[in-house]
Amino acid sequence: MKAYIFLLSLGLFASTQFIKAQESSYSIFPGTVDMSWDYTEDLDMKAYISSSSMLNQDIEYTVTALDIPEQWQDLIITQFCDVQSCYDFRWFKLGDKKEMKLFANQKNGILKVDFLLPMDTVVTIQPGAAEIALAFNRKGETKQDTLRFLVNKSATGIKESNEQSGLNIVQMPNETVQISNSIGISEIKIYDITGTMREVHQCGNAQLAVISMSEFTSGLYLLRIKGKDGKEYSATIIQ
Repeated sequence: MKAYIFLLSLGLFASTQFIKAQESSYSIFPGTVDMSWDYTEDLDMKAYISSSSMLNQDIEYTVTALDIPEQWQDLIITQFCDVQSCYDFRWFKLGDKKEMKLFANQKNGILKVDFLLPMDTVVTIQPGAAEIALAFNRKGETKQDTLRFLVNKSATGIKESNEQSGLNIVQMPNETVQISNSIGISEIKIYDITGTMREVHQCGNAQLAVISMSEFTSGLYLLRIKGKDGKEYSATIIQ
């Protein structure tokens, strides 16, 4: 009887650990892709999704913003590709939902938006800006992670900061980034688009930190900011 109770307890423990292993089982990096386009070459905008789950996951995503100039939709092939399929945005509308399977322990699956120019080089593409946003969640769950693609529509370097967090991030014209938090900043990590950590700054719980980006090449970077209270925030900036 004791052996049975022991095995039952062991089974419950294993189940609990397995459930915990599934929590926060995928991540999207970066949360915002912000690029400029000169309309002379195809534009390829990439983000990445990674799985830390031991099982395949059914992921669904919903179109929450779709602002593409009408002329672009008439002349340009505009498509979104998840890790399995590609879809033409001309057939998308707000609220549309798609599904994909994220395989166990998959690293750096590509999520991308392509703006593909017509073969006819005589066609002139009128300047404009676009914004596309997709809300991702595991099928059956309500928690969502938003992925945004911005074209010639700057987000001014301020991402995911909000009044409740007390965090404010401002990208300055002199290649510095000012980060302020009323409760204090303990640490700032900088990652490039491949997910490689490039720098770590210990801030001693200061309320204001100024970091220089002058040594970094042009591109998209992710800041991971830890507050004095241990909470972590993220922001995407363009150098």
